[in-house]
Amino acid sequence: MIGGSIGLAVRKRKVAGEVIGVFRRPSTMRKALKARAVSRGTLDIKEGVRRADLIVIATPVGLIPETVLRAARFAKKGAIITDAGSTKAWIVEKVEKKIGTSASAHFVGSHPMAGSEQAGVESARVDLLNGSPCIITKTAKTDRLALKKVSRFWSALGAKVKIMSPKEHDRSVSLVSHLPHIVAFALAGAVPAGELECAAEGFRDTTRIASSDPGLWADIFTTNRKEIAKAAKLFDLYYRDIVKAIKSSRRADVVRLLAKAKSKRDKLAYGEK
Repeated sequence: MIGGSIGLAVRKRKVAGEVIGVFRRPSTMRKALKARAVSRGTLDIKEGVRRADLIVIATPVGLIPETVLRAARFAKKGAIITDAGSTKAWIVEKVEKKIGTSASAHFVGSHPMAGSEQAGVESARVDLLNGSPCIITKTAKTDRLALKKVSRFWSALGAKVKIMSPKEHDRSVSLVSHLPHIVAFALAGAVPAGELECAAEGFRDTTRIASSDPGLWADIFTTNRKEIAKAAKLFDLYYRDIVKAIKSSRRADVVRLLAKAKSKRDKLAYGEK
């Protein structure tokens, strides 16, 4: 879905002369061609990347390091490789350990903060990145020119670029992306199936992202487990404070805690102070 959305946006905005999709399955390639997410497709990574100026890896997180390194073997001199993975420290460390500063291709880690619970190229959207944050990671080994080019690429697709270290990225997304998914999965899993016939929009809205791919999110969670553990502690403290206030019938404290949370949500959603 994210790879298809990137392809659609690149083609619509004419950011590249050609978009070549590299696929693992012929069925996915046919869907991508039908959706016009790519100019042409191939199952051969060597054929797909050998003339590319920019290579975007949009696989599940667990496959990204090995795919980056495979692409680097066949990439032309000066090519840039980036990714769309939801964790960064684990990916960047594994890639930079092996790719080396002498490699002909440069790697810059990226994370477009856009998506949905839907999967597959058939769910791709040309406007998916419009106005969405895109975090680009920078380390001591990052090529500065490659960093600028990757930043311009995501900006050209409508994303709001922010540069961070891989560790800063993982700390931030553990709170605003990974923890919400865990909470949604936990809530959906905790409610007895027999009670769901009474569920309405509140439950559907809160658990929407629990319809996401479990395998994909298992990789994300386990590759950012330390930061997620810290985020979970913060959530647990606030959650416990609310429950304690409810148990003790301390209405003023319940209102205060809910109002504090509401103000943060309103500021995010409506720009209210």
